[in-house]
Amino acid sequence: MELDQTKKDILKEVANIGAGNAATAFSGMIGQEINMTVPKVELVEIQDLPAITGDEEEFIACIMINFSGEISGKILLVVDMENVEKMLKLIFSTDDLPGKEMQHSALNELGNILSGAYLKAINDFTDLELDQSVPAMAYDMAAAVLSSSVIDYSQTEDHILLLETEFITEEEKLELFYFFIPERDSLDFLFQRLVGGSFA
Repeated sequence: MELDQTKKDILKEVANIGAGNAATAFSGMIGQEINMTVPKVELVEIQDLPAITGDEEEFIACIMINFSGEISGKILLVVDMENVEKMLKLIFSTDDLPGKEMQHSALNELGNILSGAYLKAINDFTDLELDQSVPAMAYDMAAAVLSSSVIDYSQTEDHILLLETEFITEEEKLELFYFFIPERDSLDFLFQRLVGGSFA
């Protein structure tokens, strides 16, 4: 799999709009203005995924959304526990967080909103109509979560797309990692719609 400069520039533009959509949605959720950094876009080898957020034994939250329609695949939203706590405090507007069930529900809703923001950017660029599944969430060590999340994909591909950005509030910086994992045929079709060529 290769990512030439033209395709990388297109993906950066899509990611930039997606991050903007996500920042706007998150801002509405917490009632605070949120700015963002320009997203980084890169290909990541499957075997390197567990180390993306740092230590492979570090606990992370991973929210997975499946998408389907004219293209299909999944989006993983990965956040380390320090940033999870920051997000929850923003969502609940307190340092005294509620029980785990309410925390999980809030993170699922946030994952649903943020992933949807990226899919909307893809829809706007390509006119593809995409539906997303109910989010599924896991807490575990990075090595365990990320390895199991992509195992079906890694049987056919060695790389996935990483979109990395930061959301910035008045007091906090929140680092998020998006893994965009379309199926191979879907990736080819996506680039046909974006730049008139396949991914090969």
